Amino acid sequence: MTDESVPGATKPRPRIMSFAIGLAGGILGLLPWLVGAWTLPDEVPFVVLPISQKQSILLFSLVVLGGVFAGLAVHFLGRRRMTAGWPAALGVALVHLAAVALSFSALADLLRLGSDEKDMIYFAGMLAGTLTAVLTAQLGFHMTSSPSPGVVSVGVALAAVPFATWVGRCVVALAGEGSPPEYVSPLVHWLPAVLVGAALVWCGVRPVGRRVVAWVMSLLALWLVSTLFMVIEFAFETRALPAGATAREPVKVLSMVLEETWFPAVVAFVIALVGTAVRMLVEWGVSRRRDPA
Repeated sequence: MTDESVPGATKPRPRIMSFAIGLAGGILGLLPWLVGAWTLPDEVPFVVLPISQKQSILLFSLVVLGGVFAGLAVHFLGRRRMTAGWPAALGVALVHLAAVALSFSALADLLRLGSDEKDMIYFAGMLAGTLTAVLTAQLGFHMTSSPSPGVVSVGVALAAVPFATWVGRCVVALAGEGSPPEYVSPLVHWLPAVLVGAALVWCGVRPVGRRVVAWVMSLLALWLVSTLFMVIEFAFETRALPAGATAREPVKVLSMVLEETWFPAVVAFVIALVGTAVRMLVEWGVSRRRDPA
């Protein structure tokens, strides 16, 4: 008797394809940096990850997006092909761990670890931060590969700001480090709002209870992640402080950052409301055509 003759039996899940999705997602996440790194001068050593405290936001975004890309692929392909999740998560992890091993072995050779305590602390801190990003990528994978649209939308909202950073890096890699286009900054600022708004339109509002929670969590995630990224940029001096604030006034800086980052969340909410209204009207029109009575 074969498995097909047993009631309720299912076909084996294509684990190899799922594993390949994980590998592809991990590599796609790193691609903007890899493309730009190939154009560096010969005297600059090639590293798979941007290991630098001033590149922390970019490093985190590149790693986390690998898990998110793979998770979304598993979510949408899984409906038709019953794609297993764990091989894809394993593929993402292997890409990231290989990238960490290659990058930090190069950093260890560059720093000549063993003699300077500050270099050891720097190395350990960057390694801990990078491994945290690797674990966060796994969290992003499991959220975006979830069968629940609400969980997926929250995962997309958490990854929206890193995705904007990823897109900005793509543009810079293609245009050249020395002459980034002027539209990169506004693109990175507003793209998360558009992405979160679109995700909430896709998520929908039914069942009301669960979807309302997903909407609130998604909008809060956009606001808080935007704030966190901006604070980190101020801390590592990769962004100029707001006018009227100094590094010795962290509370004032934080309040000014919160005031600046809430507006994209409002824009995302408006996009979600308008898009959901249009979607409901379209669905209502389609249902009327099918059942005129």
